[in-house]
Amino acid sequence: MWIESVIEHTKRELKLLGLDHVGIDTVVVDFIEGLHAKLGNQPGVMKTVTNYTEKLIDKKPIAPITEEDFDEDGRCIRYEYIYRASDGKYYNDRAIAFKKGLGTQYIYQGQRRSKQEISLPYVPSEEIQVLDSSSQM
Repeated sequence: MWIESVIEHTKRELKLLGLDHVGIDTVVVDFIEGLHAKLGNQPGVMKTVTNYTEKLIDKKPIAPITEEDFDEDGRCIRYEYIYRASDGKYYNDRAIAFKKGLGTQYIYQGQRRSKQEISLPYVPSEEIQVLDSSSQM
């Protein structure tokens, strides 16, 4: 069965990292088995749920942001980097992340900018632009 080979692979890989000694292997295996119990042999859907989990841990919204998600001052109550400006337009201050080497940076000045205008409903996403070593941040 497909899930048995996934579990075997998971246990082997986590053991190689030494995570079996701290019990993380059991947590991960239980999570994968739980997804399989609810979803069946649907690896694509399981990966989507895992992606949702990663975003939730980072406190990022997974459902679309709508006009109802803004307070009277124009701040998004679900994601602090999105706001409504005084002109009524909506912006995401972290729409683009710039990578140079191993680091990721957000830029708000000059020709490259992380801030982008958005339209609602909006599901936050972050575009990654890789800069070569000669690029100036």
